[in-house]
Amino acid sequence: MIKLFVSVLVFILTHPLLSNQYRDEKTLDLENKKYLNFLTALQNSSTFSYFTVIKVKDINTGVTKEICTKGNFVSGALHKELNAGYDTNGEQKVLDFVKSKKDRYFEFKNKAALNNISFFDYKTELIDQIQAEYNFNKVYEIIRKDKKFSIWLSNDKMKAFAHILFNKGYLTGENNCFGGSLEYVDD
Repeated sequence: MIKLFVSVLVFILTHPLLSNQYRDEKTLDLENKKYLNFLTALQNSSTFSYFTVIKVKDINTGVTKEICTKGNFVSGALHKELNAGYDTNGEQKVLDFVKSKKDRYFEFKNKAALNNISFFDYKTELIDQIQAEYNFNKVYEIIRKDKKFSIWLSNDKMKAFAHILFNKGYLTGENNCFGGSLEYVDD
């Protein structure tokens, strides 16, 4: 009886610790997946552009916001901000800088760089609207089950949709040749 009591007591005392550890590991797994999706988006060079989510501070105004944009636009913005050319050295400079940004947080002063990622035009309020308009639990279920998902949306809505999916660990993109269709990309 005492052994049972001690076992139950140990379980009760350690369960919250184990639950928090599991939650922390799950959060770390998601953050790592988002970082890897971020790198994939930035290193992609095909006409199928991957979306990524980054947190950006405009040093000129102090405004910080999380935005979703295509990886090649982030790369282009970094070339401008870092004054890096598109030669081998410039490409390596941007790639090394990107790899050091596991938190996906950037500070930009160059207005052309901010424009390149649509910082001023990004509509953060659309994220809540899209979440209210679509059943994302159903979307996640379709992706997990079918390993594919596609939806036709306007550019602004597409970025908000991609933003939500990215933050759940899903990589998406748009085929630039046809436009308008957001596609899940199986990793």
